[in-house]
Parts: sequence; C-alpha cells; structure tokens
Amino acid sequence: MRRRESLLEWMWNTVQRGERRIIRVMVLASVILLLMQLSVLRDPLEFYMAVAAKVEAPPLELPVLAESHKTWQLTLKATPAAPVRVLQNGKVIATLANGEREITVETGQIQLDGRGLPQVIQVQVVKKESQLVEPRKDQIVVIQGNIQNLTVRP
Repeated sequence: MRRRESLLEWMWNTVQRGERRIIRVMVLASVILLLMQLSVLRDPLEFYMAVAAKVEAPPLELPVLAESHKTWQLTLKATPAAPVRVLQNGKVIATLANGEREITVETGQIQLDGRGLPQVIQVQVVKKESQLVEPRKDQIVVIQGNIQNLTVRP
C-alpha cells in the first residue's frame, strides 16, 4: 500500500517547487541583464550628452547662396583656455589653446570640437563683424567633451 502524503507534506513540496522556479527565473533575468549591459558600448552619460547636443544645436543645412564664400572675422574666447578645435567644411581653421583667438570664417556652419577634453569649456563670441546676424555678440556655447555647431550668417 502506498502511503498518503499529509496535507502539510504536500504544501511543503509545493513551496519547494515554487522556490526552485523563482530561483531559475531570477538567474535567467540576471543573465539577460548582464548581457544587455555588456552589449551597450556607449557610456549612458555620453549618449545623453550627444542627444542633448543635437537638441540644443541641431546641424542646419543652409542653402548655398552667391555670397556663401564671403569671409568674416570672429574673435572667440575659450574659458578656461583649452585646445578646442574650430572646424569649417571638415578643415581645422583654428585652435583655442591660448584662450582668445581671431579667426576668419565663411558663411555657413563652424564646429567647435571639444572631444577628448575632460572639463566643461565655455566658448564666447567676443567680437564679430556688424553685418553678421549670427552668431550673436557675447553668445556662449558650452562644450562638454562634444562637438557644438555655430551658425555664421549675414
């Protein structure tokens, strides 16, 4: 004859089976979480800063006009002085390593490249020609290890 399990034994076995299932689910969830974290190649802060830079200063495609090759004089000042590169049309036109620098730019976009710099840098437009609508005089662009765009237009 087979012995009948008591109600207490049956409940105990059910609890143990449930615990085993919960442990398996927890281990599986931990493995999935670990895999997801390893698959992320970018630092979350770096990702956020890149998205914020695109929202704050989206790259603008300006139409090519007859005066698009006109040159202008700007004076930019980096605080603190840092080797922020100033690029236009993919070429480095200046570096703000000494702090303040007068540069010649064309109508369009210039990029302030602060990648690889650990500190927050403020680049201020100190002087500009009076015919320029953008950038504004005393305009400040904050660079946090990223690239910011600055529009130059009459």
